[in-house]
Parts: sequence; C-alpha cells; structure tokens
Amino acid sequence: MPDALASQNSSPILSLSLNKLVFITCLLVALYFAYQRYSLHNTEQAEASVLVLTPKINDIYFLDFRFFSDKLAHKNKYKLAKVVRVTDDNLVVVYGRFFYQWQYAVINSIEYGDLRNHDYFTLIPDYIPLNKLQEMQQNGAIYLVKRPIGNKLYGNFVSPEKANAFNY
Repeated sequence: MPDALASQNSSPILSLSLNKLVFITCLLVALYFAYQRYSLHNTEQAEASVLVLTPKINDIYFLDFRFFSDKLAHKNKYKLAKVVRVTDDNLVVVYGRFFYQWQYAVINSIEYGDLRNHDYFTLIPDYIPLNKLQEMQQNGAIYLVKRPIGNKLYGNFVSPEKANAFNY
C-alpha cells in the first residue's frame, strides 16, 4: 500500500513543468506575432510618409474624417480618396461614396473589389494644397497611403477595367 501513495506524488511535478513549458511556448509565439504586426505597422507608416511627399495619380489615401468634420457621426468615420491629378500646388482627389466604421472594413472593401465600380468614387473633385498633406498625415487625418502596383491593391483592381472615368 505505501508504494501506491509514493507513485501518486511524482506525476504532478511532471505535469506542472509541462504546463510551464506550454505556457512559455504560447507566450513566445504571441510575442513573435505582436512584434511582426508592430514591424508591419512601422513599415506601412514609413511608406506612407514617402508617398505623401511624392504623390502620383491613382494613389489611395485612407482618411479619418473625424478630423475633417465635427458633425460627422462617430459611428462611421473612415473613407477612401483617390488621386486623379497632381498639379504644382494642389492634389486633386475624389472621395469614395461610403463611410466605414472600422479601418479593416476599408481594406476589406478594396479586397472585395468595390473600387472597380464606376460609381464608387464621386465625380466632384476636391483640391488639397500639397503643403497641407504632410500636416494632415501628422495629425492623423491621413492614416495610410497606398500606391497600386499594376492597378492592383490588396489583390484587387482599384480602377475600372475600362478607360479611366476621371478625365479632369
């Protein structure tokens, strides 16, 4: 009978150290993915800073409209803008017709191909002075800028496949 009691005491020590090993492994994996996400965010912000300084036609600006209008409902606050012309003094953009509640919803909209629709962007252009772009990025009104490669962004086209409808 004493042998049965002695064997029961040795197994909790093994499972306790195994639990610690699993916990440390999970913690290291979580830290790795958090670092990757942080690194990606820093890379995107550095890229956005360069793109703000050198705007080109078809650049996509991700805007936080809470900085543009105080009367905007706090529920839907994000919007897209597309550069249609760059002059010496101004950036000519057209805005998307939709507001989004979350930043990832804007990216999902691009991934689902909403930007390919002819009527996604308004036909009324807005003129933004080039000297205000950097200020808008620093205060958070422009939170991200992407330049399509081969007319694609996030795996989908950003312009209608036919001739560009914006001939300003």
